[in-house]
Amino acid sequence: MQNLSLFLTDKVSYRRIYSKLNDLNQFYRLDHIKRKEIIFKRISFTLKNAYENIPYYYDLAEKHNLKEIFLNFKMHNLKDIPLINKKILKAKNKFFLRPDTQKNINFCNTNGSTGGRVSVAYDQEGMDWGSAVMIFCRGLYGHKLFNKEVHLSTDTRSKNKRDQIKQFAKELVNNRSNIFIKDFNNKSKFNYLNQLSSQKTNLLHGMPSQIDGLINDVSKCFHIPLVETSGEILRLNQRRNIENFFSTKVIDRYGLAESGIVAYQMPNQVNLSVIDFHTFVEVEDNGEIVVTNLNNNIMPLIRYRTGDFCTREETIDGYFQIKIKEGREHVVANYKGIKLNTASIEDIIFTFEEVRDLQFQLTQKKEIINIIIEIEREENFQEIKNKINLFTNTDIGKLMILGKNQDFKLSGNQSKKLRVVLLDK
Repeated sequence: MQNLSLFLTDKVSYRRIYSKLNDLNQFYRLDHIKRKEIIFKRISFTLKNAYENIPYYYDLAEKHNLKEIFLNFKMHNLKDIPLINKKILKAKNKFFLRPDTQKNINFCNTNGSTGGRVSVAYDQEGMDWGSAVMIFCRGLYGHKLFNKEVHLSTDTRSKNKRDQIKQFAKELVNNRSNIFIKDFNNKSKFNYLNQLSSQKTNLLHGMPSQIDGLINDVSKCFHIPLVETSGEILRLNQRRNIENFFSTKVIDRYGLAESGIVAYQMPNQVNLSVIDFHTFVEVEDNGEIVVTNLNNNIMPLIRYRTGDFCTREETIDGYFQIKIKEGREHVVANYKGIKLNTASIEDIIFTFEEVRDLQFQLTQKKEIINIIIEIEREENFQEIKNKINLFTNTDIGKLMILGKNQDFKLSGNQSKKLRVVLLDK
C-alpha cells in the first residue's frame, strides 16, 4: 500500500522518493564490509563533484595542494581536508553553491545549538533524499505514510494563498497535521492534548521540551504508539515522563539543516545509529560531531563542524552508534506567571531574515530575564518586539535587548554561546 502510494505520488509530483527508499533498504541489507565499500565510493564522488563544481572547494584544494585527495580519494586522507564551520559557511556562503544551479532550489535555514543562522541549498534530488531517509527510519517501527502523523510546531505559515494551498495539499496527502504551540498554561495544554487524543495519532513528532511540556498531573494519560523527538537533546527524565504519560516508545533522532537526519534511534537500541548512506560522521577527540553530507550535490558540506558533541559508542549490526551529550536545548520558561517555550519564541523571531543571532537568559528558576538579539537592520527592532508581544499576548518584548557578540553568555562544558543559558542570579 505504502509503496504504491509513494510510486503514484512520485509520478504526479515529479519526485523520486520511491527509488531512493529502495536504495536505502537494499543498502542496509548488505553486510558491513560491502556497505563500507559503497560509502567509500560515495565520499569519493562527493569530493570529486566538490572540486569540479563548487568554487569554495576548488579554491581550497588549489590553495592547500589537495587536488589529488579530491580527485583520487583515499580514506586515510580525509582528515587532511580542513574542517569548516558555520562562521566559514556564513562568510563564503555563495561559494559553496554550484554556480550552474538555476531552478527548484530549496533553502533551509540553520539554527543549531550555537548562534547565528545561515541558509543551505538543496535541489529537488536532495530534498527527496531527506524524505526517503525519514520514511525509511520510521518504517523500521511500522509507521506508514497512511498512518496519522501530528507535529507540534509554531505557526509561522506563509500568508500567501498559493503557499497555504500547497501546504494544505502536502499535509492532506501525507495524513499529517499540526498542533500550533503558543504557551504551556493549563488551559492550552488541555487543548493540545484534546487535539492529540481526538485524531487517532500514530506518530507524534516534536521537540523534547515541548512534548514534555504537555504532561501534567490533571489530564488523563492516553496511548500514542510512537513519539519521535528531534531538534534538541532528549534528557532521560523527559524520555521517562513522555513514555509514562503516552504509554509509548520514544524514538530520538539527531539532525540539522546542514545535513538532514544524521542519526536515528533504531528498534531495540538505546543510542543513535548514524545513517551513513546519507551522512558520513566523524567524531573529533573532544567529542564534536563532524559531518559530510553525501546527498547534496549542489551544496555539499565536507567535514562540517556541527557544534554538537557526543560520545562514541559501539557498532551494532553495522551501524556506528553515538550518544549526544551537548547541543541545542530549549525550556518551558516563566514570564509573569505565563509558561512559554523558548523554541516557539525563537521561531517567531527568526521569521525576520535580518536576525543574526539570539539568546534567552534565564534565572535558575527559569524566569526569563533578557532576550539578547543581534540584527542587521536595527530599524526593524520594534517590529520584532511587537510581533513577539502579539504572539505571546504579553509585553515580553520589553526584555529584548540589542546585543553584540560580547553580550552573549558562554555556557556548558564546551563554553559555547548556547541559545538558552541559566544565569547564577
